[in-house]
Order: sequence, then C-alpha cells, then structure tokens
Amino acid sequence: MEDLSFYELLGIPETVSFVEIKQAYKQLARKYHPDVSPPGRVEEYTQKFIMVQEAYETLSDPDRRAVYDRNMAMGIHFAFSSRNQEKMEKGEWRGQWQTQLSELRKRSMYKESGNNTSWAARMRRERKQSSS
Repeated sequence: MEDLSFYELLGIPETVSFVEIKQAYKQLARKYHPDVSPPGRVEEYTQKFIMVQEAYETLSDPDRRAVYDRNMAMGIHFAFSSRNQEKMEKGEWRGQWQTQLSELRKRSMYKESGNNTSWAARMRRERKQSSS
C-alpha cells in the first residue's frame, strides 16, 4: 500500500475538487479509524489511518498539492513524503540557525576582545576605564 500515490490511496482521480477529496478522506477515515478496528488489526488500521490522514493533509492544501503534483509529473514519487519534507525543512532551518548563532558568538567574542570596535565604542570604553 505504500507504493500508492495519495490519489490512489484515497481512490480519487487527480482532477478532483477539494470537496471530493474531503468526502473520500472522511469515508476512509471512518473505515480505518483505530477506534473501530477489529481487535487483532489495530496496528494495521492505525497505519492506514495515518496514511489516509497524510494524503488528505497534502491534497487539501493547495500549495502542498501543487508541489506533490509537480513531483509526480517529474516522475518523482515519494509516497508519504510531506511530513518527511517538513522534518527536513525544520532540520535545515535548525542547521542554518545554529550556523548563524555560532557566527554571532564569534563576532561577539571578537568585539569583546577590543579588536574591531568602532571609534565611539573605543571612546566609551576608554571613558569607562578612566572613570573607574
């Protein structure tokens, strides 16, 4: 089931409207909801429910759907990739943030060392040192 596109998973054509996506989602969500699963198939139903939920989240958002459709048109098929893509984006964001933070710390240490300060900053420091 993991090789299915989101459209195939929801049992809808690629040209459907938001209303039809929502109808298909509701039908499958009721079918695979973990609370209504047979006792021995809770794990299986939970996995299917999660997949249906992700397909709906992707196809019901116009921006996500456009990216998904574009990737499919290029022959790139990442089944259930929107959450992974968000995680990757968050991971990239975190890496960029850590790089920026590191750079700011370096600048701060460099400025505190007294090397590369503005004329006004040097004057304030000298005035402060002479008044102490």
